[in-house]
Amino acid sequence: MTWQLATLALVMLILGAGMLWYERSRPPSQIVALVAVLAALAVAGRILLAPIPNVVATTDLVLIAGYALGPAPGFAVGALGGLVSNFWLGQGIWTPWQMVGWGMTGVAGGALWHLTRGRAGRFTLALACGLAGLAFGLWMNFQTLVSFGGEITVDRYLALEVRAIPFDLAHIFGNVVFALAAGPAMVGALKRFRERFEWSRVSPVAGLLLVIASLGTVLLAPPADAAVPTSAQEGRKWLITQQNGDGGFPVSPDGESSLRITSRAMIGFAATGKNPLDVVSRNGKTPLDYMVASKGELTEANQIALAVLALRTVGGDPRDFEGRNLIQALKKRSGSNHSFANDVNVSAWSVLAFRSAGAGDPASRTADWLRGAQNSGGDGGWGIAKGAVSDADSTGTALMAVGGKKAVQMAIEYLNKAQKSSGGFVSGSTVNSQSTGLVLQGLAAAGKGPRFLTSNGNSPVDYIEARQQQDGSIWYSKTSDQTRVWVTADAITGLSGRALPVGEPPRESESGSGSDSTGGVSPGGSGTGGSDGSGSTGESSDGTVGSGSVSAAPSTGSGAGSETGSTGSGAAGSTGSGGTGGASGTSGGSNGSGSGGVPEVGVPVAPVPPSEALLTASRPGPEPSPVLALLICLVVAGGLAGGAVLLVQKQGW
Repeated sequence: MTWQLATLALVMLILGAGMLWYERSRPPSQIVALVAVLAALAVAGRILLAPIPNVVATTDLVLIAGYALGPAPGFAVGALGGLVSNFWLGQGIWTPWQMVGWGMTGVAGGALWHLTRGRAGRFTLALACGLAGLAFGLWMNFQTLVSFGGEITVDRYLALEVRAIPFDLAHIFGNVVFALAAGPAMVGALKRFRERFEWSRVSPVAGLLLVIASLGTVLLAPPADAAVPTSAQEGRKWLITQQNGDGGFPVSPDGESSLRITSRAMIGFAATGKNPLDVVSRNGKTPLDYMVASKGELTEANQIALAVLALRTVGGDPRDFEGRNLIQALKKRSGSNHSFANDVNVSAWSVLAFRSAGAGDPASRTADWLRGAQNSGGDGGWGIAKGAVSDADSTGTALMAVGGKKAVQMAIEYLNKAQKSSGGFVSGSTVNSQSTGLVLQGLAAAGKGPRFLTSNGNSPVDYIEARQQQDGSIWYSKTSDQTRVWVTADAITGLSGRALPVGEPPRESESGSGSDSTGGVSPGGSGTGGSDGSGSTGESSDGTVGSGSVSAAPSTGSGAGSETGSTGSGAAGSTGSGGTGGASGTSGGSNGSGSGGVPEVGVPVAPVPPSEALLTASRPGPEPSPVLALLICLVVAGGLAGGAVLLVQKQGW
């Protein structure tokens, strides 16, 4: 493999791993929208300043995005900005290199936030943007050497660096000026946005390790269930067995179907990677069928909110659920203080429902009420209502809905103190799996792993798995199996580590579907052969060979004589009926009927040597001295490094 191919392959792997890292960070929809807006600004920052050589606002925007939002969103902003802007400025071999360069600039912004503890001032930000410009120039100059420079040597790279100094200095200067002028204002705006919505940072060191580790997953992706804990998968299998004939799920085994529990079960299925539409009862009904049949029972705010979240798991539209706008119905049940009956749990579920449907205004107002209901002057948790004693259920549920570093930190501190030695959490006086599952869901929303909190070496996962039975079901407590279906649904959602709202998982492949036009499987009958020339053998829905057939009807080619006398006696068949055509054509070999004459051609047989003027113009100019190039690079890098050292000493980092 050549240098060019090897380096390009590595760059593409890094790029894919970085975007996978961003996707796996599970950003809320508001952050996804913000990343898109920032990427658009990064594009504009290149295009508008294109007349000024190498002066762009893109590098500053990307670094500030990583600083304010975290390294994963920063990487996404940089990579997308590089890709989209080149649709105007020109795509080429340099595009993936630019995407990685700006993506890593976003990661560097996240690292700056951690190094300065989020207190970088105007001049610190300007220095960082200047260094980012220098690093980006070094990276792209290396790309030029690898892609177009021929032999890879230090001397050639240094020579290239010397020639690029004016352009790199222009990039650095522009970055510093933009950062001094607008950096702090932009950071402040992004920080306010981030704190308003639930968003957790990923350590840039952990992120870089994840990028490296993800290189393998880009090449060898695991099955969908591989990321779902075994305990959650076993719980899901048992939960499926509890489906009633109408498609719904009961509170306890053998009970009547309940809208609330059916919604929770659908969320649990989606969180563990199974589309609820693939859960079909003995009567051929899905959970969605039950919801549609019971739509008249959607009267209470809690039921409506859960139904909205459940509809998201199957790609449904809550604004048009059988002709009813559930979002509008939920809004009407909000009180004058924007809470829902002053109930913390119902209000939290409603915030999640609004967010899942993109209803930002009511979600923000109710979330503000929830923050005000937090026992911030006490233990930091939430009770069932404002001013009530804190409990794990309400705290875990509220944690799913609120954002802001301070509120989240206080809630986690409360949960840390409330955790029992078994790893579980209490509702009333009993440690139970349901409360523990809700806490796990809250921790996931806060960006914490399911084993983040431990007591006596036991995590919430350990507690729930200790309550799991041989059949996969999860008991309420050590001695009680009450509301077992409800408990299992909430528990597997928590075990999955997924933050709500959960989107629609991919559907399972249907064994009875296919395309008659390609001789595929036909539902309920025999398959037919494909279209002429491309058909394959048909297959019936039970796996047997259908009526598709293979035939061959080759056409005959007639080769024309040439100097070598090779003539074709037949070409590959092109009119297969329901199958691939046969091939009876053979090479004519040396016994053809060529005329033996010299073929007429449009260019001279002997190449014309280039003129002396062309040779002179194509000769390279004098190469700069490698020693001089090295000295200039050392001076520039030393000046920037010295400035960084002085700044560190001044700030006392």
